Amino acid sequence: MMKRSLLCALLASTLAQPLSVRADLPDLGEVSDASLSLSDEARIGRNALRAMREGGDVLDDAEVNAYLNDIGGRLAAAAAVPGVHFTYFCVADPGINAFAMPGGYVGVNIGLLLATQSEGELAGVLGHETAHVAQRHIARMQAANSATSPLLLLGTIVAAALAAKAGSGEGAMGAVSAGMGLSISRQLAFSRDFEREADRVGMQYMAAAGFDVRNMAAFFQRLDQASRYSDNAAYAFLRTHPVTVERISEAENRALSYPVKMRADSIDYLLVREKLRVLTMTPEEAAAYYNSTLARGLYLNEGASWYGLARARLLQHDRAAAAEALAKARAKLPDHPMLYGLEAEIARDGRDWAAASKAANAGLAVFPRSESLQLARLDVALDSNDGKTAQTLLRQMLDGKRDDPALYRRQAKLYADQDPLRYHAALGNAFYYEQRYGAAQEQFQLASKAKGDDFYLRSMVEARLREVAPLAKDERKAERN
Repeated sequence: MMKRSLLCALLASTLAQPLSVRADLPDLGEVSDASLSLSDEARIGRNALRAMREGGDVLDDAEVNAYLNDIGGRLAAAAAVPGVHFTYFCVADPGINAFAMPGGYVGVNIGLLLATQSEGELAGVLGHETAHVAQRHIARMQAANSATSPLLLLGTIVAAALAAKAGSGEGAMGAVSAGMGLSISRQLAFSRDFEREADRVGMQYMAAAGFDVRNMAAFFQRLDQASRYSDNAAYAFLRTHPVTVERISEAENRALSYPVKMRADSIDYLLVREKLRVLTMTPEEAAAYYNSTLARGLYLNEGASWYGLARARLLQHDRAAAAEALAKARAKLPDHPMLYGLEAEIARDGRDWAAASKAANAGLAVFPRSESLQLARLDVALDSNDGKTAQTLLRQMLDGKRDDPALYRRQAKLYADQDPLRYHAALGNAFYYEQRYGAAQEQFQLASKAKGDDFYLRSMVEARLREVAPLAKDERKAERN
């Protein structure tokens, strides 16, 4: 019920803003802009992602999201879509699925990443989804089906995002269908053509980013074969991306026109994959899994498996065993930020702040641009109540990322119970950049009433209050409707 209310509120808030529907068509016959403008698509995607975040469906992990946006960014650079900023994120669900939303938002389930057996296969999925966005398939679907109103189309989009971690997605999609009388079959009439186009264009992006395009068809074929032996919701990807023998053959034949590229998996891929695998099991199951695979030699990479075992032991709070497994991982792997990050986590688990800080700083000396290590160093300062260091680090990081809610939440933690003005202002900024305007307004109001004589901060708070007032009003109106 909570997600259904959230869905209705988001639909209303999205549609409360006028759609930029234009009567004139571009000279080249492109009809997508006449249906949904790029700004419309960006707003829809942001609202859908916000719904997923509030529902707890998005994995908030700096290392995982940095990796996905690195590999996705290379594909997006090949796409070179003017006016679209691509955002890749991980969905906290073991089901095998991935999806593209308007505005450049691409989600990948934990289960899909684990189902891949190479980085090239992951790039194939991301390339396919990136192509869906770049080719503006949702807007083209809207333009081609004049009988579908923007309200029903947007309902489909947001419901699909909310259902992404629900296997087949029948729950949320069914709620929209029943509530609005939406005919899904008419929307999906174009899906096969769009899937083929996404395959073709996605391969171009893969090739430009340095991946072997044969990985795309290989992954789809392997999923298709596996699904024949199991009618399991885990293969939701095949329900939203119907694969046929004909389509796989077309992709394989198309790949023959590209050169073979022998490309080793990156350490990022190998480590992120094992970090996510641990999240799908209990600590005891994870430890047993890695002990078994290491004993039998059943792994993609031995060092990555030792890293996975180290994470499993850390979840069991067996710091000595975790440190021992991490040392074995390091002996098998090149130097990498995630290894320093795990070393810092092990030290933090034992409240050894000096060791944690030393690990984070050592990593930053080698990888100074690592955002995950910067956050780790900041978190150590916050955990150890080193307010002076935390304040300095926050100031430096906010200078580079003024719109990062995670940094403002850490800033609020720094000032909690000490400086109400700065605490409420920081929390208000976190909500503001998360586009939760009602909550932001409440925090800014509390900040405006708090004691303190920081003229510049108060000026910011007053400016934010004026800005969020109409946005919060629209948000409340949407929730009532």
